[in-house]
Amino acid sequence: MRVKSTWHKTQVKTIDDIASTLAFNSWRITKNHLEDLINEAFIIEKAQVFDVISEYLYFLIQCIDRLVLDKLNYKQRQTLIIKLAKQSATYFHENKQERIGSGEYWNDFIQTYNNRSKNYANYEFTNGEPSYHFLRYFAKKIQKAMTNADSKWIVQQIIEIQAPKAFKSIKRSIKNLIAVEKIIFKAEQIKNKNKIPRSKRKSIFPKLQ
Repeated sequence: MRVKSTWHKTQVKTIDDIASTLAFNSWRITKNHLEDLINEAFIIEKAQVFDVISEYLYFLIQCIDRLVLDKLNYKQRQTLIIKLAKQSATYFHENKQERIGSGEYWNDFIQTYNNRSKNYANYEFTNGEPSYHFLRYFAKKIQKAMTNADSKWIVQQIIEIQAPKAFKSIKRSIKNLIAVEKIIFKAEQIKNKNKIPRSKRKSIFPKLQ
């Protein structure tokens, strides 16, 4: 599955378009980082994989929320984050169901996401980037999801290497995706598509005899 991460600047895109692509990119970044941790010899048991994945997604969604703060208006930002969280929950549910078996994974993801959002709200962005405490909160959640054997080293690995790397990736994605001529809502796009072109509109004037 491939999704474009850049669009022509003259294009008009919907919040749905942006949310969908950011959800895909967040999932891709998360999978890459999971591989990074495994390559660095961190032990991630099968049962722990999706705990790590979910914490990465919560972190990235929070970063996206902060990064679009001065780029979208309140309604656009709210709609984007809701759609992004729901699409991320769908990816999470489908993949966990395929690997682990049936379960209420979508609801679990959203419930935990809401709790994480409240907690992340206590930590700031500094100069446009996550503060140390923001990163440390993320690292501690990853630590909780990992085996005890790696708990001593994973916090440092996340704070110093993985989290900044993930943040830079999603920041670049946002910069590329919102650099378009206009961002609209899906309803506006549908409305525009249903408009009859001026050249095809019926004349309101009677025919001349």
